[in-house]
Amino acid sequence: MAEEPRNSEKEPFMNSLTDLDKATIVKEVTDRFTQLLAAINQKDVAVWEKYYSRDDFVSTVAGGILFVTRSDWVQAITSNFSLRDSQHLELREVQVIPLAPDTALLTSQERVDMQLKSGRRTISRHVFTMIWKKEQKDWQILHSHESWVDELPK
Repeated sequence: MAEEPRNSEKEPFMNSLTDLDKATIVKEVTDRFTQLLAAINQKDVAVWEKYYSRDDFVSTVAGGILFVTRSDWVQAITSNFSLRDSQHLELREVQVIPLAPDTALLTSQERVDMQLKSGRRTISRHVFTMIWKKEQKDWQILHSHESWVDELPK
């Protein structure tokens, strides 16, 4: 029977990351994500889109729709933001897991309060899953997935 590989054999890159390296990655990605949420809350597409990689964008999934090009994703968000009077994502929890010196997985939970121009208001539980990569200037999103469930009125 073959012996199960030790953790160091499964994940050799993790051995190259010190605790300080990991803490730095967690802080940098968390800070970038917090800045992204601020842009979302301001409905500022010009700032929001700067968090998505121009060179290495892979895909995004939102509301069951797959976007395989960055331009289609930016166009969809531009349209969505234009339909809203206001939106506020309140961060409830964030977890960043360094995967390599230049790659991290982020998962988060938010509460979203959105007021549409139509007068409809929705309050939702929202989650993100994102892959971030350290590019020349800063951490950028390669892939994101978001899901939400509307909360029932109390």
